[in-house]
Amino acid sequence: MKTINLLIILLIACVNLNAQVSDSTRTDTFKIIRTNLPAEITLKDGNILRGNITYQYDSLVMFKSNLIGEISIPQDKILEIKYFDTDKTGNQQVYINLASRYFFSPSAINMKKGDGYYQNTWFSLSTFNYAFTNYFTLGGGFELFSLLFGTPLVMVTPKFSIPISDNFHVGAGYMFIGVLGKEGAHTFGNIAYGNFTIGSSDLNFSMNAGTSIDYPGKPVLTVNAFAKISPKFGFMTENWLLPTSDSYYNVYSFGGRVIGRKNLFDIAFITNPDIAKFIPAIPYLTYTLRF
Repeated sequence: MKTINLLIILLIACVNLNAQVSDSTRTDTFKIIRTNLPAEITLKDGNILRGNITYQYDSLVMFKSNLIGEISIPQDKILEIKYFDTDKTGNQQVYINLASRYFFSPSAINMKKGDGYYQNTWFSLSTFNYAFTNYFTLGGGFELFSLLFGTPLVMVTPKFSIPISDNFHVGAGYMFIGVLGKEGAHTFGNIAYGNFTIGSSDLNFSMNAGTSIDYPGKPVLTVNAFAKISPKFGFMTENWLLPTSDSYYNVYSFGGRVIGRKNLFDIAFITNPDIAKFIPAIPYLTYTLRF
């Protein structure tokens, strides 16, 4: 009887040991990829979840939100995971600043691959930008009223950007602005530029220097800055230094950006000593829809 009991104990021990080995082997196959990241998960059935990824394995995602708590989602049920640029965890509504652009002038921070936006200024100028890679963005647009009169003002704005470090980016781009008419295109701007940005998407400073390809000379300069003071708002300034024959003609703007999950509003006032002779400043309004 003692012999039978001993055999049973040994059998149970072997089963437990085998289970531990199997569990260990199975755990090793689950490689942790990311932890504690705010994200939006689109499932293959069309549902969208917003919250935080607490752990992500090769075949499983652990997801947590204030609404549903923590759940596990198989990777084969997920269509897309979009990570957000924010330090706030567990947030059901994620607000993302469009750090690639100020009121008009670009920064050296590029959008992530697949990101894009439509922008409208004063119900007139419409522009589109799309990031084909993490380093290259192509933009373009047109002016509505000139389009209705048959001589549309159009623009094309490709841009390359490279992060040197987390808080330092450099870039280069090209800006074409012209009018298309029956007699062909008339160019108003044919500018190549380089720029750099210091800081993060929430707090940064940029300088751009560009020159006309057709009439090279002293560069056009812009000095820009942005400071996010809450999840939904940040102060912004964009200032142009336009070359003249013997000096520079300066134009200043200051205002802010209202930040949403998909929509942004830029509100600014443009001024300089000449404008101030007539009115304190010219208002500027831009609406942006991210996609």
